[in-house]
Amino acid sequence: MLSLATVRARWTSLLGTFVALGLGVTVLAMTALVLTSAEPEVPRRYAGTRVVVQSPAVDQSDGTFTPSRPWSQERTRELLRALAAVPGVDRVVPDRAFYAQPVIDGRPVGAPGPEPRGRNWSGTAFGPERLVAGGPPADEHQVVLDASLGLAPGSPVTLLTAAGPARYTVSGLVSGTVSGTASGTVPGTAPGALDAAAPGTVDPPSLYLSDRAAEALAPGVRVIGLVTAPGADVPAVAAAAASAVGGDGTVLHGAALTALEDRSAEKTRWIGLQILTATAGLTAFVSVFVVASTFAFAIVQRRREFGLLRTIGATPRQIARTVYAESLGVGVAAGGAGILLGAVLAPALGALMVEGGLEPAGFTVRFRALPLLGSFALGLVVALLGVWSASRRAARTAPLEALREAAVEHRPMTRGRWIAGGISTALGLGLVVVAAGSESDSMINNALYAAMALIVGLMLFAPAVLPPIVRAVCRPLAGLRGATAAVARESAVTAVRRTASTAAPVLVTVGFAVLIAGLFQLRAGGYALEETVRQHATSVVTPQGTPGLSDAAVAAVPGGASLLPTRLYAGGTDHVGAVGMSEAAFRGARARMTVTSGSLDGLTGENTMVVKAGTAAWLGWTTGHRVPVTFEDGSTVDVTVVAEITDGSATASVLLTTRTVRAHDPSALTSVVHTAGATSSAVLAPLGARALSSAEYASRTTSEDDALVRIFLVVLIGTSLGCSCLAVANTLLMATAQRAGDFTVLRLSGATRRQVLRIVAVESTLVVGIGAALGLLIAVVTLAGVRSGLSARLGTRVDLALPWSTMALTTGLCLLLALLAGVLPARAALRRPGARPAD
Repeated sequence: MLSLATVRARWTSLLGTFVALGLGVTVLAMTALVLTSAEPEVPRRYAGTRVVVQSPAVDQSDGTFTPSRPWSQERTRELLRALAAVPGVDRVVPDRAFYAQPVIDGRPVGAPGPEPRGRNWSGTAFGPERLVAGGPPADEHQVVLDASLGLAPGSPVTLLTAAGPARYTVSGLVSGTVSGTASGTVPGTAPGALDAAAPGTVDPPSLYLSDRAAEALAPGVRVIGLVTAPGADVPAVAAAAASAVGGDGTVLHGAALTALEDRSAEKTRWIGLQILTATAGLTAFVSVFVVASTFAFAIVQRRREFGLLRTIGATPRQIARTVYAESLGVGVAAGGAGILLGAVLAPALGALMVEGGLEPAGFTVRFRALPLLGSFALGLVVALLGVWSASRRAARTAPLEALREAAVEHRPMTRGRWIAGGISTALGLGLVVVAAGSESDSMINNALYAAMALIVGLMLFAPAVLPPIVRAVCRPLAGLRGATAAVARESAVTAVRRTASTAAPVLVTVGFAVLIAGLFQLRAGGYALEETVRQHATSVVTPQGTPGLSDAAVAAVPGGASLLPTRLYAGGTDHVGAVGMSEAAFRGARARMTVTSGSLDGLTGENTMVVKAGTAAWLGWTTGHRVPVTFEDGSTVDVTVVAEITDGSATASVLLTTRTVRAHDPSALTSVVHTAGATSSAVLAPLGARALSSAEYASRTTSEDDALVRIFLVVLIGTSLGCSCLAVANTLLMATAQRAGDFTVLRLSGATRRQVLRIVAVESTLVVGIGAALGLLIAVVTLAGVRSGLSARLGTRVDLALPWSTMALTTGLCLLLALLAGVLPARAALRRPGARPAD
């Protein structure tokens, strides 16, 4: 009852905590709803089949989202014959996927995506599209296009494939409606499940070639669809198909068809998961930080109150329970408001994730009770964690505190505080080192953890660190006329907990804002510069409107250095990434390769490879031996290991010649071409390419990350800024209300009302400036460590460009709120009769 009465009496001082916790729970609820809604979807192109056979899965522990190991042409034919004999199966169709893109008016059309858009015509048997004009492709030079392209049957069209542009004739047009199923429902899945699926997860408009032409572009097959007879027993068909396939594949039906989701969509979801996880973690941290900061200052203000309670017999445990109950009451109210607001705003977060490419297009948020309840419970935990330290301090209040009047802090630094601060700071510096050596995917999270630890350590040291900082900052102002600067300085030094409580949220906001923006700029700019420096390139040819560069585009860049990526399957579930190196790329890279055995001169022709030493040891490959390797066309070929190199000599595990890659991967695309010369834009444009200078390429790479940066900054900085600004305002409101007596003393000492307000403004500006400077210091320390690691790993200098605009914006907002929260209540207090000097 005492706790509830205290909450009612002090609701204004708890308002900032309530809003901060409410915002924290809001973000937690939003992220939880988005995370639980990001589930695999069944691709629409399999909407007409009940049973699907997928080729053998491979190990996914390396996080590369590698698709299953393909069947060869011979093995595909064997499986087709075996599956066609299964009772209840009307038709068996292989699904062949390859890169192909129409070129209209001299430009490739259609949004470039990571998944291939070309398909074999027989695949329409279980796909969502139906013929609306013309007929199927009759030969290898005819194509069926989507009706939305506006071409008529019989029209000539250029298709851009991995080899280059080729002329075709439009034989027919298809629309994207589902054929053979009701309302887009895959048999065996929930009704309407596909209607709610993401069109990006599901397929963009496809184009279809004859089966023979498709087989030449996609000889390897990963999926075989079974079109069942009407009334067939689907589980029985699946069981018979599994018996026919044996261990050389997986039979999927019903809900298991979600395993057919494209790996690119799975990777997109995974990236979104990392950002949402970081968002939730930072939100919880900021909320705990704000609650702890606010309650810590409140406990200092309430020393006399707790001293009186101790005097009338309250035990330390009862005092601590009172503080916990107050925090719990605020947490319940804030959590309830937060989950309601989170449920309302979750669709907006989902749309923001889609816009930034972190969720597939058409992603929708599904509302469920469990994520909301979990967010509510986590909000209560955050409230209790945040008040833990304050409750211990309140419990240690002595009865004699009721007699104290001075605002000077009594023993602000305890032994436990020194120890905890030292441990947290050491942990933060250690995490900076870890972040510097992290891979790109984990670098951001590790850097955030480092900053969190450094912030906690710095704020634990605040009572010892802030007074000398305040004096140092104010020393240049000592020569100014008037006592404004001196009074503001001594006030900030004397009430060190108030100063720390105000500076802490500013430190958090500025620190994380600068750190997050700086991390993205470092990562994007550093990796973009890597290959341009290594290849001594002055310009870079990149895709424009296409997912990659065709052989024709690469050939249009004389002497260009390029890499042709592919995948190799080494038996069982093992797989490695490989690249085919052009002669120019190999010449530029071999000088930096350290050979441990063999000779790089052996990398010529077909079926030879250079392997990193770690990969060779893992797979048991040795120099000079021929090892069986399965390529993207499903064929298994003996390839000779001609040399082993150190793991730091190359980014790819295996180096091949481009001739070897093209012989086994007809749809592989080159990412970029580095060149020291100039290339005509008129030649590159029809090939879906453009030339950029090295600086433009690095800038463009950075700008392509802008959507990701924008989402991260909007969510993370928005959360921390909102909570922090509220904490600043709340702390100053509480402090100003308590300082009414101080203002009266100043007025009685001869200070004018304007001078008192000026003192409050100077003190607020001083504290916000110190918080911003300390936040910038933590961000710079973390960014410098990451920059050092990137520079060492990439072998080139990576510039550290601080996001000054972000820092200025966040600091300015904090300062504006601090001035309003400090000056306006002080102005109101000075107008009260007791605050005016006697005439």
